[in-house]
Amino acid sequence: MIADLTGRRALVTGAGMGIGEGIARMLAEQGADVAVADLSEDTCADVAAALPASRTLALAIDVTSEESVGNAVARVLGEWERPDILVNNAGVFAAPGREAEDRDEDWDATLDINLRGTVRCCEAVIPHMKERRHGKIINIGSTAGHSSRPPVSAYHVSKAAVLRYTKGLALGLAPFSINVNAVCPGAVWTRFHQAAILRRTDLDPELVKRDPEEAFNQFCARVFPMQRPQTVEEVGKAIAFLASEDARNITGQCLHVDGGAVVRD
Repeated sequence: MIADLTGRRALVTGAGMGIGEGIARMLAEQGADVAVADLSEDTCADVAAALPASRTLALAIDVTSEESVGNAVARVLGEWERPDILVNNAGVFAAPGREAEDRDEDWDATLDINLRGTVRCCEAVIPHMKERRHGKIINIGSTAGHSSRPPVSAYHVSKAAVLRYTKGLALGLAPFSINVNAVCPGAVWTRFHQAAILRRTDLDPELVKRDPEEAFNQFCARVFPMQRPQTVEEVGKAIAFLASEDARNITGQCLHVDGGAVVRD
């Protein structure tokens, strides 16, 4: 066991697939009850049913809607009385149907989901955590939020803003014994990066006949000092630690699970 989360109630957004699903699984493995939240309640129900947790919830949530976020948190309160842990994982790289870099739609969608979605979820749970003078908030950032290398996109800016928001929120909530931290994954072989590799394949004739995962691994070997990609499990373990009482004096920090990429940048 990485951290004892027995009896803790966790809400994980963007948990219907990929890193979010892995986070939900890791928290459940440490003993937490987990509310799996994403756009599709049906997808969440499948994930929740497969978790090794004593209690799970499947919640439909649209983080761009204050009403939807409020309804999801109200459901957690109604079923479990409190949220102990909030993991803000819901995020996008660009607006749907992306064909070009940095369209107005990309800026609108990315900032609304990645940044404002994080803020909406935090604002919904903070009053309940303040009342109990206890809580763990973990925001998912990205190494892209630190990098000064091109390209500069809405995604990079949104993740930089999430990290700044995390630090300010941590300072404001410290008197209430609420820990606020961020985890920055590097590159994890999920649908998110699969789509990115497929776009590279379309643009680079040399990659057309290559296996996408092989191309991804070779890309990671070039980019990351430790010469390998990261895994969903590794990201989940970092979050489980920050959600535990072992991390009760850690707040306002950004833990990088990135094979040393932030050092290189």
